[in-house]
Amino acid sequence: MNIFENSLEPVRRIRRKVHERQQTGGVPAQQPDFNHEPLSSPADPKKYAGDLGILIVHGFTGSPHSLHPLAAYLAEKGYPVELPRLPGHGTHWRDMAVTHYTDWIDSVEQAYERLTGAGYRVIVIGMSMGGCLAAHLAARRPVAGTALINPFFVDVNPLMRIAHRVAPVLPVMRSIGSDIAVPGVDEGAYARTPTASIRQLHLLGVETRELLPKLHAPVLYLRSVSDHTVTDASHRYFLQHVSASVEFKWLTRSYHVATLDYDAELVKEFTHKFVQSLS
Repeated sequence: MNIFENSLEPVRRIRRKVHERQQTGGVPAQQPDFNHEPLSSPADPKKYAGDLGILIVHGFTGSPHSLHPLAAYLAEKGYPVELPRLPGHGTHWRDMAVTHYTDWIDSVEQAYERLTGAGYRVIVIGMSMGGCLAAHLAARRPVAGTALINPFFVDVNPLMRIAHRVAPVLPVMRSIGSDIAVPGVDEGAYARTPTASIRQLHLLGVETRELLPKLHAPVLYLRSVSDHTVTDASHRYFLQHVSASVEFKWLTRSYHVATLDYDAELVKEFTHKFVQSLS
Protein backbone atom coordinates (compact mmCIF):
# COMPACT_ATOMS: atom_id res chain seq x y z
CA MET A 1 0.00 0.00 0.00
CA ASN A 2 1.15 3.53 -0.81
CA ILE A 3 1.21 5.81 2.23
CA PHE A 4 -0.18 8.56 0.01
CA GLU A 5 -3.42 6.56 -0.31
CA ASN A 6 -6.34 5.83 1.95
CA SER A 7 -6.85 2.17 2.84
CA LEU A 8 -9.53 1.38 0.22
CA GLU A 9 -7.77 2.96 -2.74
CA PRO A 10 -5.84 -0.15 -3.92
CA VAL A 11 -9.16 -2.01 -4.28
CA ARG A 12 -10.73 0.92 -6.10
CA ARG A 13 -7.77 1.11 -8.48
CA ILE A 14 -8.15 -2.54 -9.46
CA ARG A 15 -11.83 -1.99 -10.18
CA ARG A 16 -11.09 1.06 -12.32
CA LYS A 17 -8.45 -0.81 -14.32
CA VAL A 18 -10.86 -3.68 -14.96
CA HIS A 19 -13.49 -1.20 -16.12
CA GLU A 20 -10.98 0.53 -18.39
CA ARG A 21 -9.93 -2.75 -19.99
CA GLN A 22 -13.58 -3.54 -20.64
CA GLN A 23 -14.10 -0.18 -22.34
CA THR A 24 -11.02 -0.51 -24.52
CA GLY A 25 -11.56 -4.18 -25.37
CA GLY A 26 -8.42 -5.13 -23.49
CA VAL A 27 -6.18 -3.35 -26.03
CA PRO A 28 -3.59 -1.11 -24.33
CA ALA A 29 -3.96 2.54 -25.28
CA GLN A 30 -1.13 4.09 -27.25
CA GLN A 31 0.96 6.34 -25.04
CA PRO A 32 0.78 10.02 -26.01
CA ASP A 33 3.68 12.37 -26.50
CA PHE A 34 3.97 14.26 -23.24
CA ASN A 35 4.76 17.96 -23.16
CA HIS A 36 6.50 18.54 -19.86
CA GLU A 37 7.83 21.95 -20.87
CA PRO A 38 6.81 25.14 -19.06
CA LEU A 39 4.81 27.79 -20.88
CA SER A 40 5.35 31.53 -20.85
CA SER A 41 2.92 33.20 -23.22
CA PRO A 42 2.71 37.00 -23.59
CA ALA A 43 -0.60 38.82 -23.90
CA ASP A 44 -2.14 39.19 -27.34
CA PRO A 45 -3.17 42.87 -27.47
CA LYS A 46 -5.49 42.17 -30.40
CA LYS A 47 -7.59 39.91 -28.16
CA TYR A 48 -7.02 41.23 -24.65
CA ALA A 49 -6.03 44.70 -23.49
CA GLY A 50 -6.69 44.28 -19.78
CA ASP A 51 -4.41 44.07 -16.77
CA LEU A 52 -4.90 40.44 -15.69
CA GLY A 53 -2.18 37.81 -15.93
CA ILE A 54 -2.73 34.09 -15.41
CA LEU A 55 -0.42 31.88 -13.34
CA ILE A 56 -1.13 28.13 -13.54
CA VAL A 57 0.48 25.51 -11.26
CA HIS A 58 0.60 21.74 -11.80
CA GLY A 59 0.51 18.96 -9.25
CA PHE A 60 2.66 16.51 -7.31
CA THR A 61 4.80 14.15 -9.48
CA GLY A 62 3.15 15.66 -12.57
CA SER A 63 4.21 18.37 -14.98
CA PRO A 64 2.80 21.21 -17.09
CA HIS A 65 1.43 18.53 -19.45
CA SER A 66 -1.74 18.14 -17.39
CA LEU A 67 -2.49 21.86 -17.62
CA HIS A 68 -1.29 22.73 -21.12
CA PRO A 69 -4.83 22.47 -22.56
CA LEU A 70 -6.18 24.97 -20.02
CA ALA A 71 -3.15 27.24 -20.42
CA ALA A 72 -3.44 27.17 -24.22
CA TYR A 73 -7.16 27.95 -24.00
CA LEU A 74 -6.57 31.03 -21.85
CA ALA A 75 -3.61 32.14 -23.97
CA GLU A 76 -5.82 31.86 -27.05
CA LYS A 77 -8.20 34.30 -25.35
CA GLY A 78 -5.29 36.75 -25.29
CA TYR A 79 -4.29 36.57 -21.63
CA PRO A 80 -0.63 36.47 -20.61
CA VAL A 81 -0.04 33.02 -19.14
CA GLU A 82 2.74 31.57 -16.99
CA LEU A 83 2.79 27.78 -16.48
CA PRO A 84 6.06 26.89 -14.71
CA ARG A 85 7.51 23.42 -14.32
CA LEU A 86 8.10 22.90 -10.64
CA PRO A 87 11.61 21.84 -9.55
CA GLY A 88 12.12 18.08 -9.66
CA HIS A 89 9.13 17.51 -11.94
CA GLY A 90 8.83 16.51 -15.58
CA THR A 91 12.31 14.97 -15.68
CA HIS A 92 13.09 11.95 -13.48
CA TRP A 93 11.75 10.96 -10.08
CA ARG A 94 15.29 11.05 -8.68
CA ASP A 95 15.34 14.81 -9.33
CA MET A 96 12.19 15.19 -7.28
CA ALA A 97 13.60 13.15 -4.40
CA VAL A 98 16.17 15.84 -3.63
CA THR A 99 13.87 18.87 -3.85
CA HIS A 100 12.27 20.64 -0.90
CA TYR A 101 8.74 22.00 -0.79
CA THR A 102 10.19 25.51 -0.50
CA ASP A 103 11.72 25.00 -3.97
CA TRP A 104 8.18 24.60 -5.33
CA ILE A 105 7.03 27.71 -3.48
CA ASP A 106 9.96 29.70 -4.88
CA SER A 107 9.21 28.56 -8.43
CA VAL A 108 5.61 29.77 -8.17
CA GLU A 109 6.83 33.03 -6.64
CA GLN A 110 9.19 33.63 -9.56
CA ALA A 111 6.39 33.11 -12.09
CA TYR A 112 4.19 35.48 -10.08
CA GLU A 113 6.90 38.14 -10.17
CA ARG A 114 7.26 37.79 -13.94
CA LEU A 115 3.61 38.75 -14.29
CA THR A 116 3.54 41.49 -11.65
CA GLY A 117 6.81 42.85 -13.01
CA ALA A 118 5.05 43.33 -16.34
CA GLY A 119 2.28 45.27 -14.60
CA TYR A 120 -0.39 42.57 -14.36
CA ARG A 121 -2.75 41.71 -11.55
CA VAL A 122 -2.46 37.96 -11.07
CA ILE A 123 -5.07 35.24 -11.07
CA VAL A 124 -3.47 32.04 -9.82
CA ILE A 125 -4.85 28.65 -10.85
CA GLY A 126 -3.68 25.35 -9.38
CA MET A 127 -4.58 21.69 -9.55
CA SER A 128 -3.89 19.15 -6.81
CA MET A 129 -0.65 20.15 -5.06
CA GLY A 130 -0.64 23.09 -7.46
CA GLY A 131 -3.85 24.22 -5.80
CA CYS A 132 -2.11 24.13 -2.44
CA LEU A 133 0.74 26.19 -3.85
CA ALA A 134 -1.76 28.61 -5.42
CA ALA A 135 -3.49 29.12 -2.08
CA HIS A 136 -0.10 29.51 -0.36
CA LEU A 137 0.77 32.31 -2.77
CA ALA A 138 -2.66 33.96 -2.60
CA ALA A 139 -2.51 34.09 1.20
CA ARG A 140 0.82 35.92 1.12
CA ARG A 141 0.78 38.09 -1.98
CA PRO A 142 -1.84 40.33 -3.62
CA VAL A 143 -3.86 38.40 -6.21
CA ALA A 144 -7.03 39.23 -8.11
CA GLY A 145 -8.41 35.75 -7.54
CA THR A 146 -7.61 32.06 -7.09
CA ALA A 147 -9.00 29.08 -8.98
CA LEU A 148 -8.50 25.66 -7.40
CA ILE A 149 -9.03 22.31 -9.13
CA ASN A 150 -9.14 19.36 -6.72
CA PRO A 151 -6.53 20.98 -4.48
CA PHE A 152 -4.62 19.15 -1.76
CA PHE A 153 -4.65 20.62 1.75
CA VAL A 154 -5.09 17.70 4.17
CA ASP A 155 -3.05 14.47 4.30
CA VAL A 156 -4.91 11.50 2.85
CA ASN A 157 -2.98 9.13 5.11
CA PRO A 158 -1.50 9.92 8.56
CA LEU A 159 1.69 8.08 7.59
CA MET A 160 2.58 10.92 5.20
CA ARG A 161 4.01 12.84 8.14
CA ILE A 162 6.63 10.14 8.80
CA ALA A 163 7.48 9.36 5.17
CA HIS A 164 11.02 10.66 5.70
CA ARG A 165 11.58 7.85 8.22
CA VAL A 166 10.35 5.28 5.73
CA ALA A 167 12.40 6.68 2.83
CA PRO A 168 15.79 5.11 3.77
CA VAL A 169 14.20 1.65 3.67
CA LEU A 170 11.62 2.27 0.92
CA PRO A 171 12.93 5.16 -1.23
CA VAL A 172 10.16 4.98 -3.86
CA MET A 173 6.52 3.95 -4.08
CA ARG A 174 4.26 3.34 -7.03
CA SER A 175 2.78 6.20 -8.99
CA ILE A 176 -0.18 8.17 -7.69
CA GLY A 177 -0.71 9.93 -11.03
CA SER A 178 -3.23 9.71 -13.87
CA ASP A 179 -6.43 9.39 -11.85
CA ILE A 180 -8.54 10.02 -14.97
CA ALA A 181 -11.93 8.55 -15.93
CA VAL A 182 -11.36 8.72 -19.68
CA PRO A 183 -9.88 5.33 -20.74
CA GLY A 184 -6.29 5.42 -21.92
CA VAL A 185 -5.55 9.04 -20.97
CA ASP A 186 -2.31 9.58 -19.08
CA GLU A 187 -1.04 12.79 -17.50
CA GLY A 188 2.60 11.74 -17.80
CA ALA A 189 3.31 11.75 -14.07
CA TYR A 190 6.24 9.79 -12.67
CA ALA A 191 5.88 6.03 -12.65
CA ARG A 192 7.36 6.12 -9.16
CA THR A 193 6.84 8.48 -6.25
CA PRO A 194 9.87 9.38 -4.10
CA THR A 195 8.95 8.59 -0.52
CA ALA A 196 10.91 11.58 0.80
CA SER A 197 8.81 13.86 -1.42
CA ILE A 198 5.61 12.66 0.27
CA ARG A 199 6.98 14.15 3.49
CA GLN A 200 7.60 17.42 1.60
CA LEU A 201 4.00 17.42 0.42
CA HIS A 202 2.87 16.93 4.01
CA LEU A 203 4.98 19.90 5.14
CA LEU A 204 3.55 22.08 2.36
CA GLY A 205 0.05 21.18 3.50
CA VAL A 206 0.84 22.04 7.12
CA GLU A 207 2.26 25.44 6.20
CA THR A 208 -0.54 26.27 3.77
CA ARG A 209 -3.30 25.38 6.23
CA GLU A 210 -1.83 27.89 8.67
CA LEU A 211 -1.99 30.59 5.98
CA LEU A 212 -5.55 29.98 4.75
CA PRO A 213 -7.22 32.53 7.11
CA LYS A 214 -5.14 35.20 5.33
CA LEU A 215 -6.60 34.36 1.91
CA HIS A 216 -9.14 37.07 1.08
CA ALA A 217 -9.34 37.29 -2.73
CA PRO A 218 -12.28 35.58 -4.52
CA VAL A 219 -11.95 31.82 -5.04
CA LEU A 220 -13.31 29.42 -7.64
CA TYR A 221 -13.20 25.89 -6.23
CA LEU A 222 -13.76 22.98 -8.65
CA ARG A 223 -14.18 19.59 -6.99
CA SER A 224 -14.59 16.18 -8.64
CA VAL A 225 -17.24 13.96 -7.10
CA SER A 226 -15.05 10.89 -7.77
CA ASP A 227 -11.52 11.91 -6.81
CA HIS A 228 -9.32 8.96 -5.79
CA THR A 229 -6.26 11.07 -4.93
CA VAL A 230 -7.37 13.94 -2.69
CA THR A 231 -10.06 13.34 -0.08
CA ASP A 232 -13.05 15.51 0.82
CA ALA A 233 -11.19 16.53 3.98
CA SER A 234 -9.28 19.06 1.89
CA HIS A 235 -12.25 21.02 0.62
CA ARG A 236 -14.02 20.80 3.96
CA TYR A 237 -10.99 22.23 5.75
CA PHE A 238 -10.59 24.96 3.16
CA LEU A 239 -14.22 26.07 3.33
CA GLN A 240 -14.09 26.17 7.13
CA HIS A 241 -10.94 28.29 7.35
CA VAL A 242 -11.05 30.93 4.62
CA SER A 243 -12.86 34.25 4.82
CA ALA A 244 -12.75 34.78 1.05
CA SER A 245 -15.87 34.46 -1.08
CA VAL A 246 -15.85 30.96 -2.60
CA GLU A 247 -17.70 29.85 -5.72
CA PHE A 248 -17.84 26.07 -5.27
CA LYS A 249 -18.71 23.81 -8.22
CA TRP A 250 -18.87 20.03 -8.48
CA LEU A 251 -17.41 18.16 -11.45
CA THR A 252 -19.57 15.06 -11.86
CA ARG A 253 -17.84 13.15 -14.67
CA SER A 254 -14.15 13.42 -13.84
CA TYR A 255 -11.61 11.94 -11.47
CA HIS A 256 -8.69 13.87 -9.98
CA VAL A 257 -6.98 15.19 -13.13
CA ALA A 258 -10.09 17.01 -14.33
CA THR A 259 -8.23 19.09 -16.93
CA LEU A 260 -7.62 15.94 -18.99
CA ASP A 261 -10.91 14.24 -18.17
CA TYR A 262 -14.55 14.31 -19.27
CA ASP A 263 -15.11 17.70 -17.60
CA ALA A 264 -12.10 19.38 -19.25
CA GLU A 265 -14.24 21.72 -21.35
CA LEU A 266 -16.35 22.58 -18.32
CA VAL A 267 -13.20 23.41 -16.37
CA LYS A 268 -12.18 25.79 -19.15
CA GLU A 269 -15.62 27.39 -19.20
CA PHE A 270 -15.83 27.85 -15.44
CA THR A 271 -12.29 29.20 -15.26
CA HIS A 272 -12.76 31.68 -18.09
CA LYS A 273 -15.99 33.00 -16.59
CA PHE A 274 -14.21 33.43 -13.26
CA VAL A 275 -11.38 35.34 -14.94
CA GLN A 276 -13.87 37.54 -16.80
CA SER A 277 -15.68 38.31 -13.54
CA LEU A 278 -12.47 39.80 -12.15
CA SER A 279 -11.66 41.98 -15.15
